Amino acid sequence: MRLRLRPELFALLAAIANATIGSFNRFGFAEGATHHQIAFFKCCGAFLLLLALCLLQPELRRQLVLLHSRAWNFAVLSFLGVFCLYFFETWAFAEASIPLVSFLTYAAGGGTLVLSSLILKEKMTMAKLIAFCLILAGVGLLYAYEGRITGSRLGIVLALLGGLGYALFIFSAKLFSIGSGLPHLVWLFGFGSLYLLAPWAHDGFALPPVSAIWPVVALVILPTIGGFWLTTKAIQGGSAGNVQVIETSEPLFASVMAFVLFGDRLNAVGLAGAALIMAGLLCALYKAS
Repeated sequence: MRLRLRPELFALLAAIANATIGSFNRFGFAEGATHHQIAFFKCCGAFLLLLALCLLQPELRRQLVLLHSRAWNFAVLSFLGVFCLYFFETWAFAEASIPLVSFLTYAAGGGTLVLSSLILKEKMTMAKLIAFCLILAGVGLLYAYEGRITGSRLGIVLALLGGLGYALFIFSAKLFSIGSGLPHLVWLFGFGSLYLLAPWAHDGFALPPVSAIWPVVALVILPTIGGFWLTTKAIQGGSAGNVQVIETSEPLFASVMAFVLFGDRLNAVGLAGAALIMAGLLCALYKAS
């Protein structure tokens, strides 16, 4: 029972949920949806679904109203963790491969450890540094030696910007002590939908093809609602540094899904990178207990 409630486990589940983003985006692109459409509708869909759930339950409705006093905090967090991540990362998946975007998105998150140590006064342990270095070395091998990993310079820049926003979101969520729950997600996705409305307007408010609805719905349910809820739950009970370290394992899961769904293959060096990721993940989990 104690193991199931550990914040590090929530972070691990969040990494697995978020790893599905690249695959579902690729399915959406294949059906004719644009990156602006996918980013807006997966955020807006999550907002409307969670808003309905909260309005139907008196206690959740009460919490939703009470959170209006933290509106400014949610506006900042939503810009970092929703707009920056969804806008830049979704666009990056249209410009580069799934493993490359996944690696670069989390490579940019290393600053969370430094910020957590300097501002939040979280202890910078040697085990945490070793775990993070092992994970980065592993995803670095996946990036450098996997034959099918290619991408434009634009895709690389977009992935780094998305990762930077997400890293700052994790740090800021801990700094603001924002908490977690469905009402919190309503506020995050509400502001995010407003921010992402501008890129969708750039597409002329065009609707995605009917055949692209299922990937968008899958993005709403699994990584958008599930991933964010698991991340905020992990941050609430654990340190921002540990959450960032563990969620950096997402490229491993994303690469496995890309292999299963699209036939992307790992060579021997790629498998060695996967082993390094798992070693770092186990180190982080062990030292966090």
